[in-house]
Amino acid sequence: MIHLALFLPLLGGLILLVWPQLGRGWALGVALLTFLLILALAITYPGGMADQTQIPLLPGAGVNYAVGLDGAGLFLWFAVGLVSLLGIWIAQVPPRFLALALCMETGLLGIFAATDLVLFYLFFEATLIPSLFMLGLYGGAERVRALLTFALFTLAGSLPMLASILALRFLSGSPSFLLSDLAQHPLGGVAGTWVFLGFLLAMAVKTPLVPLHPWLPLFHAENHPSGLADAMGTLYKVGIFGLFRWVLPLLPGPFMAFRGFLLFLAALTALYGAWVAFAAKDWKRLWAYGSLSHMGLAALGLFSGTEIGAVGAIFLLGASMIYTGGLFLFSGRLAERTGTLEIGGVRGLARSMPALAALGLILTMAMIGLPGLSGFPGEFMSLLGAYQASPWWTFVGFLSVIAAAAYALTAYQKVFQEKTLSLPAGLRLLDLSGQEWVFGALLVVAVLLLGLYPKLFTELLDPVARSFVHLIQGGL
Repeated sequence: MIHLALFLPLLGGLILLVWPQLGRGWALGVALLTFLLILALAITYPGGMADQTQIPLLPGAGVNYAVGLDGAGLFLWFAVGLVSLLGIWIAQVPPRFLALALCMETGLLGIFAATDLVLFYLFFEATLIPSLFMLGLYGGAERVRALLTFALFTLAGSLPMLASILALRFLSGSPSFLLSDLAQHPLGGVAGTWVFLGFLLAMAVKTPLVPLHPWLPLFHAENHPSGLADAMGTLYKVGIFGLFRWVLPLLPGPFMAFRGFLLFLAALTALYGAWVAFAAKDWKRLWAYGSLSHMGLAALGLFSGTEIGAVGAIFLLGASMIYTGGLFLFSGRLAERTGTLEIGGVRGLARSMPALAALGLILTMAMIGLPGLSGFPGEFMSLLGAYQASPWWTFVGFLSVIAAAAYALTAYQKVFQEKTLSLPAGLRLLDLSGQEWVFGALLVVAVLLLGLYPKLFTELLDPVARSFVHLIQGGL
């Protein structure tokens, strides 16, 4: 079943690229079936690394098609499947745009399921292709500049990462690129440090961490206003997972040597993202910088090297995929009605669109970490773990939580709660339609489920986090 869920979106996307006349119904059917398969995998999940498959691809080089799902991978599969389904359901885009989103979904699922490092790298890079096509073919006026910036930053991380992958296997003496083999052959010393830095560069771009973040706001600002490409791009912020699954456990010595610096970078990213979000003039840049800040908090928890911090980091990663992806799609619905993504371009919208305003408020509250909603458990656990490693950098990171309430609620108040309704002449606003009610209801259920009953998901993450801490103990 894991292989069907993994490759069904790619197959469906390729068919839709060739026969776009199949339309939205085809894309929606593929996304729905994929999500149902993911739910079936979750319901029947036996624990540990489930549904493992290992097929030699290049036996002489130690490369295998090896996949499996542990609790962390399954949790992130749920987030990817849900956001992909909701985006395809609600975004008003051409069929080939939907096809690219489906192809990208397979790449994302592959990243979280791969247990061979070369296979992980292939999924990691292949996911970039549909993302670039969505931006290049359907983006805004500055899409070429955004595309080149994104591609250059990605390339700057990908090439050192490839060199590190090869060096890790051959310098460590591992018989293959399998995670299980590499874990038994940790690499230290000077060679391990250089390999670690090569991996770190790639993962810092895809988290992102300051100062390797400049591609992020331009990428989101120039993507299609529907928010679908932005939601899929939010799912592609996989640096935290790459560090958690591969880099820190396989290179514990270099990680511990750089841990203080990494905690500083994470705290800086969290505070910088929140600070710059105050200056955002449009919804996309606001959510982009807010997401940057939250990835800083997740990194802070992960770099603590503690079990609770690791659980918080992965929980926050999955939760942010859902609420940030939802906010981008929400902004797309808002832009379709008002003709603008500018914050304050129209005001007082809650009077005309109370249901849409309520949905936006719930998602905004989830983003700022309101207790009872999906953002709170991950933030709390990340900060709790970080405090055990560095109370000072935890305090710096916590300032971003306070700032999030200020920048997000200020923007929301300006657009929805101004007393005077300010609209362009002739513009008629409509509240949620029947299709959008389904979209909103599923998002709200997911946000409440993660916020009110996080134990359902942390039980999946706890064993993986314990294994993570056990592996990095070799660097203490």
